[in-house]
Amino acid sequence: MNPYQLALYKLVRHPYRWFLSPDVSGLHNVSRALDQARAEKKGLLLIANHISAWDPIFICSALNVGHLHQMGGVTFLGKRELFDRPWKQWIMSRLGCVNIRERTILRRVIQGLREGKVFFLFPEGCVSTDGQMGRDLGAVRFLAKHASFVVLPIRVRGIWGGFRNDWKNIAAGRRRFQVAFGKPVLLEKGDDPRLDAMAMIRDVSFGPGERAHRVPVWAVT
Repeated sequence: MNPYQLALYKLVRHPYRWFLSPDVSGLHNVSRALDQARAEKKGLLLIANHISAWDPIFICSALNVGHLHQMGGVTFLGKRELFDRPWKQWIMSRLGCVNIRERTILRRVIQGLREGKVFFLFPEGCVSTDGQMGRDLGAVRFLAKHASFVVLPIRVRGIWGGFRNDWKNIAAGRRRFQVAFGKPVLLEKGDDPRLDAMAMIRDVSFGPGERAHRVPVWAVT
């Protein structure tokens, strides 16, 4: 497993659960997706709508540490702007983020899916400015043209745009981050013009909240 990802997870998971008290539903679908990918000998692609720059951290912090160990490290597919400075490249590379715009990276991703590795992608390609879902830019469909893999759709809501303008509502508990993990879907290799990754995410429903257990901030293990 990527040691930097594990270290960041341990650093933020308790403050995240303590201060945000997120509603998490469908965690059992994460285990189902991992089991299905293993049984099919396919890669796993996590896809989610994008409402905040904090989404990758918030979503991964909602997972159990056992899930992360089973994944063996997640490669995040990011946009070019995340790599436009040397210091950004240094941070992103260590956290397992790659520039999806590079052809060589795309070939590595396709090969990784064939080998059973785990990737994370925001099909919208950018953060929503109003919390509403955008359109699918076609990255999932492109990958499906070249490889078969299992997709785990994830839907988030509640905190969009970050903390700068809404920290009072967040601190008062009027705005709570919610994340729902949908049912895994096996995508067979092929070009399907009907494939819409954002539609898959919209179909994910928020079930009864499995409120993340609050733990003392200092109780980091």
